[in-house]
Amino acid sequence: MITEVSKDKLAAVGVRFNSGALSEQAGYTLGIAALDGEGIQDLLPGGFIGEVNDALSKVGDARNDKTLIGAEAKEATKTQNSAFSQSKVWRRKVAKRAANALEMGTSVPDGLVKISKARTMPALQTQMTEMVSLLEANLARLPGKGLAELLEEGKSLEKALRTADAEQEVKRFRELPEKVIDFYYYKGLLYTGLKMINNAGHALHAENPVASGRYNMDILHRRGGIRSTGQADQKDTAT
Repeated sequence: MITEVSKDKLAAVGVRFNSGALSEQAGYTLGIAALDGEGIQDLLPGGFIGEVNDALSKVGDARNDKTLIGAEAKEATKTQNSAFSQSKVWRRKVAKRAANALEMGTSVPDGLVKISKARTMPALQTQMTEMVSLLEANLARLPGKGLAELLEEGKSLEKALRTADAEQEVKRFRELPEKVIDFYYYKGLLYTGLKMINNAGHALHAENPVASGRYNMDILHRRGGIRSTGQADQKDTAT
């Protein structure tokens, strides 16, 4: 078993990814893992690589269904307009403005410049709350115009995240056709499997940064495969 995370939660993860980019990423990651053979398999549950291949096959089969691809495209539009997506864009704007303050020799908190990954609503909400507070406290330190408006935008988005109804989101998923939910589920399962392979690869080559660096999600990120941001979380840094 790749994971014991529930089907609902995996579907909520899978909905954020483009199936084509995810499949291409899987081909690369599984190819790198094959080169390490038993070395990486020993760091994963028994039969793990085979199960990830099975999930890839399910996603590939679903891509031949025009109904599922249409649902994926429709969901991408919804997600890109969400507070989740807008909040990540807002964080990047703030981080770049703060980075310019550093370049000018002004001291600003790390929390305004460095952005951690946040793939869940609670994680992003926590980061937004902290970042809004830091921006308000350091507004005068950042250069340029429009900072007051930027702060108000952040406050509005942070409130939207706090009041988001997670139960309604789960209910919406459950009202989708079963095969659409299955499609999202297998995308979430495949993504989780790839993350675990990457983790194992980093552990296997912990002493070798070059070999470890081969285990990455660059293809998925480069192709804009993460729907919730339009850009990869890996890019969420001002440094």
